[in-house]
Amino acid sequence: MKKNSTMAVLFTVIMLACVMFIVWYLPAVSQRRFQLVDVQKSLETSLGRERKQQSEYDETVASIPQVEAELERVLPLTEAVKEEVKALKKERKALRKEKRELEGSGVSDPQEVTEND
Repeated sequence: MKKNSTMAVLFTVIMLACVMFIVWYLPAVSQRRFQLVDVQKSLETSLGRERKQQSEYDETVASIPQVEAELERVLPLTEAVKEEVKALKKERKALRKEKRELEGSGVSDPQEVTEND
């Protein structure tokens, strides 16, 4: 009888250990699976972002020759505009000087001088 009770106690202890292992194992595995799914989604998102950035970079690199050609076309125009601005500033400065001289000489309306000339 002692042998049967020892076997029953041993069986109970083994079953209790199995149940304890299952109680610990299932939540741990469930949590690991959730973390794995989360990491996979994060990785997919990162890879998607990387692909998008790479395609934007490739488009930018592909458009560089076109932009350089447009820059070469526009650059002389900007130089001409700069020169025109300088000339207009110089002309404005001369006109202001002339206006001051006319105001200093007592002419009240500069239109009178140009009409008389």
